[in-house]
Amino acid sequence: MINIENGSFCYDPKKVLFKDLSLRLEKNKTLAILGPNGAGKTSLLRCLMRFLRLKTGSISINGTDNRSMTDSLFWRTVSYVPQAKNLVFGYSVLNMILMGRCPYIGMGRLPGKEDIAAAEEAMARLGLERLAERSCSSLSGGELQMTLIARALVKKPSLLIMDEPESNLDMKNQLRILDIVQSLKDEQDLTIILNTHFPTHAMRVADKALLLGNSRYLYGDTRAAITEKNIREYFGVCSEIVVMKSAVRTIHAVVPTEIAVSQESIKECVYEKIVS
Repeated sequence: MINIENGSFCYDPKKVLFKDLSLRLEKNKTLAILGPNGAGKTSLLRCLMRFLRLKTGSISINGTDNRSMTDSLFWRTVSYVPQAKNLVFGYSVLNMILMGRCPYIGMGRLPGKEDIAAAEEAMARLGLERLAERSCSSLSGGELQMTLIARALVKKPSLLIMDEPESNLDMKNQLRILDIVQSLKDEQDLTIILNTHFPTHAMRVADKALLLGNSRYLYGDTRAAITEKNIREYFGVCSEIVVMKSAVRTIHAVVPTEIAVSQESIKECVYEKIVS
């Protein structure tokens, strides 16, 4: 589905964000991209979406170089969910979602019955029916994020790219977004790539994880990539991974404990477990 070969990118030749990055993501899998601020997570997403160009290497989608795909084919294949925190719109929820149908609506044409039906289906999927006529500028953060996801889904893409979809939301809405990400992959045969600042969230929903930092990367199965050692090395944070069981699932959670203030502490963090 997604193949990146020897990808490198930088804004300043003296500061390479990532280099020689190669990975393959199969269809119907979820990839979480993690790393400290400035590691290149959003820049990589922008390269995937053709907003930026790799300095070296290539990206292919379904066997076709993403730069050679026509705009129509690319945006029917790929949907993007941006961060909602800085977005303010006066459009109604229904009209915002209908914008996702642009690749199927000719220039100067109005949405047809098929487009409206697709928007209504997306609203029902995310529980937005009661908000159809509400202005997006009046929505809560969680409601706006759901609307942006519905806009991305309305054209029925095969690849969904999400930039920190759970950021700036309360705990309940974070869990709602994570549950939606999981159900979309399972029920709609979607391949999903998302950026996140939360290793615990990646362990909850992602099949694969990509860690970026200091011009290097690590890619692999999520639980093999997200380890206490790798969190120390890529984030400079000491942590402990704990396993908890609820009535419906087993949760692997990363508990950050302290900043690794020296190279020696980055190599090894030792704790005395206290049981009360």
